[in-house]
Amino acid sequence: MRIFFLTMLLLIAFRSNAQNNHLDTANGRLAELRRTMDSATLNKVELESEFPGGDAAWNRFLLQNMRYPSDAVKNNIEGTVVIQFIVDKDGAVSNIQAVKGPEDGGLREEAIRIIRKSGKWLPAIQYGRYVKSYKRQPFLFKLSNG
Repeated sequence: MRIFFLTMLLLIAFRSNAQNNHLDTANGRLAELRRTMDSATLNKVELESEFPGGDAAWNRFLLQNMRYPSDAVKNNIEGTVVIQFIVDKDGAVSNIQAVKGPEDGGLREEAIRIIRKSGKWLPAIQYGRYVKSYKRQPFLFKLSNG
């Protein structure tokens, strides 16, 4: 009977130690994942970054600050410019670049100017934490016919 209890005690101690090793490994992987997320720039996130106040505030900002470049007006240049940039964990924007749109007339430069002027954004969220993410923002430049 004593051998049975001793064997059971050893099995329980071994199993407990194995579970602790498994938990240590899982915690180490989780810590590594957190470090990776802290330094990575993500393309897909649970909640996208956005301009403070949402779409309505963004539209107001555009109406107040966006100008149609005179060179584009003179040369009748229209089109959609797509700007890609990074929104950091603190909402700061960086790495602003035009990835699509007319190259003449100053449309790309105007769209880049607007993003630079926009200030801090609300950062993206992944797994309940703020993360650095890529953002693409289209700008439509269209001349009126009247």
